[in-house]
Amino acid sequence: MTELLKLTEILTEVQNFITADGQIVPAQRNFYQNLRVKMNNHTGLFNESEVGQLLLETRLEVLELTDEDYTAIYNIIMDRFGLTKRLEEEEQLRQELAIKVRLRKEAEQKAKAEAITKGKADAEAKAKAEAELKAQIEVEERLMAEAQQRILAEENARKEAEEKIRLEEEARLQAEEIAKLEEATKLQAEANARLVHEETIRLEEEARIKAEIQASMKVEQEAKIKAEEEARSKAEKEAELKAEQDKIKLEEDEKLRVVREAHQQMVDEAIRITNEDRLAEQARIDAEVEEARKVAEQERLAEQAKIDAEIEKVRMMSERESAQKLAEKTAKLAEEAAALAAKEAEDSANSKDIPDLPPLDD
Repeated sequence: MTELLKLTEILTEVQNFITADGQIVPAQRNFYQNLRVKMNNHTGLFNESEVGQLLLETRLEVLELTDEDYTAIYNIIMDRFGLTKRLEEEEQLRQELAIKVRLRKEAEQKAKAEAITKGKADAEAKAKAEAELKAQIEVEERLMAEAQQRILAEENARKEAEEKIRLEEEARLQAEEIAKLEEATKLQAEANARLVHEETIRLEEEARIKAEIQASMKVEQEAKIKAEEEARSKAEKEAELKAEQDKIKLEEDEKLRVVREAHQQMVDEAIRITNEDRLAEQARIDAEVEEARKVAEQERLAEQAKIDAEIEKVRMMSERESAQKLAEKTAKLAEEAAALAAKEAEDSANSKDIPDLPPLDD
């Protein structure tokens, strides 16, 4: 009888080998996949010679598989053919024993018939022959029973081994599925944690930006209020300073007017006095004019110091433009004061250059 294996039996043996240590080598995986394709496409029988040819063809296609691995796989499959062969031989032996039992029973019946026909003479020989035959049949039946028990035990052992392999394969697949589920759960948990973290960061960033915007708006509002307050204060100071400057200018103009009137009066008086008294009167007038000029200069300097103090105060409270404007106004006042001093000096010089009056008639 030709030994045959099923496709699943061969592939199961190869799969058990490559997964024995819990880690599949890529070359072994390629060998298994190529062998499965060849066996699926095979149209012949899965006997020992044809399966050996398929193993060799797959080996030539997967050159990265080591010789040790190929030899081990090949031996496992061939050993499985040997087990099938032994089972077939035992089945053949059992059938042969059954044929022998049947033949011996037929011989016994024939011997009984012959013994009856031969009569008593052959009774003892027949009885002896029957006893020997019976003993031989008992031995053969016992041997056949033992063979059947051995075949049954081997068949049970094979079934138990296959069941064990199936259960181990199911446990392995279940463990892989559990590992995949745990990995997927872990990845999902990490993704959820990452999303929560990113959302927290985003909310914190939005809160920070909102707080910065509010703080910036508050600072801008305070700066605007402060600028408006400074502008108002600056305008008030400038108005006060302008009023003070206008007041000073009016006072100085009034003083100059009084000085000019006094000077004109003295000039008129000098015209009326005699030539002898003119020099003395002129000296007195010059002294009075100089004294008036000094007094006016001192008052101007005092007012200028007051103005300078106000300018410094305003400069420290306002922007550089305000200080510059105040400086320009101060320079203008200085120019006016200088012009006034020059005019006074010119008036004084003119008073000194008054031509002598003609002598009085005797």
